[in-house]
Amino acid sequence: MGPEYSVAFVFQQVEAALAEDLHAFWRLHQAAYHAELRRFRLTAQRREPLAQPGRPLRRQTAAVARGGSGQVVGVVLVVLRELNPDLHLGTHAYFQRMYVDPKVRSPRLANQLYKTFLKGFDGAKVERDHRAGVLMSDNINPGLQRSFMRRYFARLGFVMLGSNQLGGEVWSRRLATKFVL
Repeated sequence: MGPEYSVAFVFQQVEAALAEDLHAFWRLHQAAYHAELRRFRLTAQRREPLAQPGRPLRRQTAAVARGGSGQVVGVVLVVLRELNPDLHLGTHAYFQRMYVDPKVRSPRLANQLYKTFLKGFDGAKVERDHRAGVLMSDNINPGLQRSFMRRYFARLGFVMLGSNQLGGEVWSRRLATKFVL
């Protein structure tokens, strides 16, 4: 049995102590995260792209994983973006990314973090922007483009839409929304 991690859904609940822990996490991992993205983009197969989404409107941490000593070891981020109307998915969407410290990465931790995120995000109808009717995942990591990962995403309710100009597979998952005044 491997190390134990605690995972929490934190969308719209990032208090000062967690914000400080997240800043510490990104100070340690931001350069590696961006280097990984650049490497994926360089090795990606170029395909006929889908229309690009619009500019980011809001970026938020949605879920965190903590190691045994309480340090943040993984995060799920969501970015609210305007959508290109050519996609026919509505006016806005949330795009998600996950990053886990390479020293502690494991399928078990990634699955636990991602399922906690999805369960919480599905239940956060009031907290989410009601204009966003879909959750999008841009799977640029080649490991996420394997058949068993495609089946995993399909089981979680995602539908592959195609690819983007960076070679990532673009997946979409419908979100129930609720408009509250």
